Amino acid sequence: MNKLLTLLGLALAVVGPMPATAQDKWPSKTIEIIYPYPPGNDTDAVLRVVAEGMSKRLGVAVQVINKPGGGGVVGFGEMVRAKPDGYTIGTWTPGPGISQIVAGNTPYKQTDYVAVAGLHANDFVLAARGNIPASNLKEFGEWARKSGKPIIVGSYAPAAVPALMAAKIAKKDGWQYKVVAFGNPGAKELVAGDADLTTTGAEMVSSYVKDGQVKVLSAWTIERNPIMPKVATAKEEGYGDIYLWTGMAAPVGVPKDILNRLSSVIAESLKDKAVVDMLAKIGVPATFMTSEQMSRQIAGDTKWISELMTELGFAKK
Repeated sequence: MNKLLTLLGLALAVVGPMPATAQDKWPSKTIEIIYPYPPGNDTDAVLRVVAEGMSKRLGVAVQVINKPGGGGVVGFGEMVRAKPDGYTIGTWTPGPGISQIVAGNTPYKQTDYVAVAGLHANDFVLAARGNIPASNLKEFGEWARKSGKPIIVGSYAPAAVPALMAAKIAKKDGWQYKVVAFGNPGAKELVAGDADLTTTGAEMVSSYVKDGQVKVLSAWTIERNPIMPKVATAKEEGYGDIYLWTGMAAPVGVPKDILNRLSSVIAESLKDKAVVDMLAKIGVPATFMTSEQMSRQIAGDTKWISELMTELGFAKK
């Protein structure tokens, strides 16, 4: 008997323990999506519905965790530092994903994260005071040049991506401007006379447009916003692809098969009726991108954002 036990022990020693990869099938526990902004806005709501679809398909809980602070840098940085095992991913926006890095405000680099999937365009618009005699970007440019004074642009910060988009238009049309920072710029700054323009969401100004207090000059979307179908996109008016979008990213090092699985599940979830209905309600389409497509989009956006930030003196030297 003792001899038999000895032989059995030797056999187990040779075989050794089963490798973890053979035992653990991904996913086997809760997946967290870090959203680096406060709860309650449109993207936060969309993410939670997308997370439900992901959970249904993956068979584990998928939770959206809000980690606001530093213009998105706090939460995005936490995602970047997470273990690259596919259980922690994060919401990508061009602030913490590009401009904050270019400005030198982040403890991470672009090479520290990888693209997972594109989600949707945002419903941003460029809105103006209702008494300004212009109804589109070209007309506004003519009025702004003749005004002889800097145009006050209300945005989140001078180097925030929406402000940079306004700067790109101003540069093309040759009008002077000054960015004034507001916590959540919208119609109220225009109505109060604190700004001539604001970079804001379509829903935030739609009711003011109806009574003439605000005009929307440009839709910063890929296609015209169904909430404001008469407003042309920046591209339609000859200003190129000027739009904001949201995606998902992960820490660098996540295995390719897990990245592909996450990407495909996100694509499927974006087709769920609950997600489609919610995106239609806020006036933005799902704009799914694979990991590779999102990486190319980030590279293109990084080029113009970094060039403009360098020209304006916002890039870290």
